[in-house]
Amino acid sequence: MIRIIKITVSLSSLKHLFLWLLISIWGLGTFSCDYLDVVPDNVATIEYAFANRNTAEKFLYTCYNDRLPVGDLNGDPARGSDETMQRAAMGMSANIFTSSYLARGLQNVSLPYFDNWRTYYKAIRNCNIFLEEIPNVQVDMREGERTRWIAEAKFLKAYYHWLLLRQYGPVSIVDVNLPLSASVEEVKLYRDPLEDVVEYIVATLEDALTGLPEERDMMEGTEAGRANKLVALTLMADVRLWAASPLVNSDDNLYSNMIDNRDVRLFPGSYDENKWRLAAEAAERAIEACHAAGKQLYREIEARTYNQNEVFQHQTMLRQIVCKRWNYELIWGSTSYDAGWHWRNCEAKVMGFNSDGLNTTIHAEYSPTMKMVESFYSSNGVPINEDKVWAANGWYVNRYGIRPGVSSGNETYYVKEGQQTVYLHYNREPRFYAGIGFDQGIYFGAGYYSFPSDVKHLNFRYMQPAGYFPQGFSCTGYSAKKFAPYETSQTYTAIGSPEYFPFPIYRLAELYLMYAEAYNELEGPNGAHSDRVFGYLDAIRSRAGLDGVKRSWAEHASIDDRPTRSKEDLRDIIRRERTVELMFESKRFWDVRRWRLIDELNEQPQGWNYMGRTAEEFYSLQQAYPEQVGFSVKDYFWPIRESNLFVNENLIQNYGW
Repeated sequence: MIRIIKITVSLSSLKHLFLWLLISIWGLGTFSCDYLDVVPDNVATIEYAFANRNTAEKFLYTCYNDRLPVGDLNGDPARGSDETMQRAAMGMSANIFTSSYLARGLQNVSLPYFDNWRTYYKAIRNCNIFLEEIPNVQVDMREGERTRWIAEAKFLKAYYHWLLLRQYGPVSIVDVNLPLSASVEEVKLYRDPLEDVVEYIVATLEDALTGLPEERDMMEGTEAGRANKLVALTLMADVRLWAASPLVNSDDNLYSNMIDNRDVRLFPGSYDENKWRLAAEAAERAIEACHAAGKQLYREIEARTYNQNEVFQHQTMLRQIVCKRWNYELIWGSTSYDAGWHWRNCEAKVMGFNSDGLNTTIHAEYSPTMKMVESFYSSNGVPINEDKVWAANGWYVNRYGIRPGVSSGNETYYVKEGQQTVYLHYNREPRFYAGIGFDQGIYFGAGYYSFPSDVKHLNFRYMQPAGYFPQGFSCTGYSAKKFAPYETSQTYTAIGSPEYFPFPIYRLAELYLMYAEAYNELEGPNGAHSDRVFGYLDAIRSRAGLDGVKRSWAEHASIDDRPTRSKEDLRDIIRRERTVELMFESKRFWDVRRWRLIDELNEQPQGWNYMGRTAEEFYSLQQAYPEQVGFSVKDYFWPIRESNLFVNENLIQNYGW
């Protein structure tokens, strides 16, 4: 990493060429940054970039430019988890989400997908340049603003180190840029030990905290998405939770023998319980700050549903947790993903096509897998394979079978009246009906809000509105309804403009789940903090329309004392709650890895037969991807691109690559 001093963009500059040589040798980045690239040759200098307040502010925005586009189907690797599958993964002609390559286990070492090594180090370099130069800006610069911008740059530097750590494991800490006089050998940096990187990130976030603004002091219209104190505290809790998790905190660490040519061990070699204490305390600190700032679980009933049945009021509220822009539960939202493209691939068609095919841009390509559909609880708030009522009535063993009776009575709020569907779609928790679009399921919204006269339902069967159509369809027979804003309309001839909302990076419910996970690992289900552990879990469940954990298991589960029986039992409950509550929010991809459960990704994704015309044909379980997906322990971390290793022998490749 090289600090740019009075270097023009012109390639005729000898110093510029030398700069390129050093960076190429290290393999950490390219020279260009978004701000400097847009000005003519021989004009862009560091002095110009920091000539006054306005130009300095533009450079600060450059520091933000390389943020991970969380939620983007092509830019966010976490969309490639086992939560969904795409029909293009089945050898059909379509736009393949880049993330789907990861879902299929197709990562490689020569040209890795989402190879962000260079990108994030370039971003860190920009942050360091900003921190070095911003003290010198005098024209129109206010000291309070300077203090805030410095804090933001420090936050971003910690954030980019975190993204590198989570993706690659131990990485090089670049706290300051190397001078132009640095030798070739000095540029060949080593990877720093994992624990050093964690502590550097946390310390840098702590340093940034004093200068970051309170959320209430920010202007939503112009500053939404920028860093504030709550974001920094939540990121700190996330880093601590990751560092305490089994992937990097166990006595049988897979990577304990990764030792570089200095004889430095990069991964810790033994389990450290105190890391869970640090994670729990960080989550607690962030929660208290959020509560003090007015954050709470979102529970607003939409005005448009005031005259509707409480079923639709509740389902719509659950959808608005993520779709209501900048609501009071959201801590940090992503503003850099393609919201329209995302909506088109989560929404299912409720209308057919006209002769001009104008309603063909809604695809439902982001198709939930059967595994995720089965993850939701029963209406009694316990897993469907543990529910005593489901067992007694044969619903679980026959869950893929078509229920003989048609939908009637109160069932018509969930399944189209007079229609049949499988047992799996009945007697499920409200988050299932709010989050999953399914065949014959009622679909409140999309321009139709008057039940029963003018509310649509979905039909995923062959050539039906939501079903197979060459221009786009769900390969599992399900849609990610959770991320389809209910106010975006559909007609036979057109679709309305998608309702924009920031994709949730962090929200309060996740902090509650962090707290519960950390304190359970530290103390078990009956420890000193157990009341708050269950209290936070139950708050999330109450919002979802379910009884608390202990009561639900005591009354409805085959193992009635499971929540308090052992740390391992409660761990499973917390992980399932996290999977359900945060489904499709770019969390499970990383959770499976930090929990060291990569084998779960080898469970072949399944869905319904989308070529089926009749109920009997459609409700036939099939593989959603024809080839066997393949994951192994090497997939816990990204490979470092081979070309980077060739030019820097001090870098050590990740295990298995």
